[in-house]
Amino acid sequence: MKPPQIYPMLVIDAGNTRVKFARVMRKNSSPRIYEVIETRRLSVSRVRTLWRQSGCRTAAAACVSKPAARILRGGCPGIHFIDADSALNFPVSADRKSVGSDRFANMAEAARKFGRNVLVVDFGTAVTFDFLDEDGNFAGGAIAPGVRVMARALASSADRLPEIEMRAPTRFVGRNTNEALRAGVAGGSSGMTRHLVGKIAGEGTHVIFTGGDAQLMAGLTQCAATVDPHWTLRGIAVLGDLAARNI
Repeated sequence: MKPPQIYPMLVIDAGNTRVKFARVMRKNSSPRIYEVIETRRLSVSRVRTLWRQSGCRTAAAACVSKPAARILRGGCPGIHFIDADSALNFPVSADRKSVGSDRFANMAEAARKFGRNVLVVDFGTAVTFDFLDEDGNFAGGAIAPGVRVMARALASSADRLPEIEMRAPTRFVGRNTNEALRAGVAGGSSGMTRHLVGKIAGEGTHVIFTGGDAQLMAGLTQCAATVDPHWTLRGIAVLGDLAARNI
């Protein structure tokens, strides 16, 4: 029987803030970013054009936004959306129905690369902490607000507090409101991250930081973590490959 024609594969990481499109040329090769679009600017015509120009044979997506999913489905026929019913390369002891597709993707790459004892921390609109235990099971994790969400929540809830540009604080005793907000929000988020990593990751655990604020948090937390901005895309490709072979 002739093997399925899977590659090149278009892999799509559709979050609440932005949508990343990348091409994977062969199994287990590194994703190459093709386009990044703000989620609110996504359209069927734009997706259709990207799909046609990509030259890809298959497409797979992790999507946490229902409106974005409808647009992607309209512009990219035959796309595989990762969900609770997708074929996985790891066993799950958490509640599958309550797990987001991006979290499944993060665990798929953890299983492919290490097999067991992996904590993936994904810094996006939300911060997710997901753990592949010593037996290679997806045991579950934790979800917390992202650093930028915390900053926006303060600005929208308190009349006299501005929305700040998020970067590492220069000092933790702020001499003005912006410095104080940056110290509290970025410093508080880094403290939360250190605490949860310490509670979840035991000796010998591989810790991965990914997502938009991974580099910022790696510098602030000083955790012994590997920063990989393409981790989720790699995991989408793993599960997209499984889906294509199971058709």
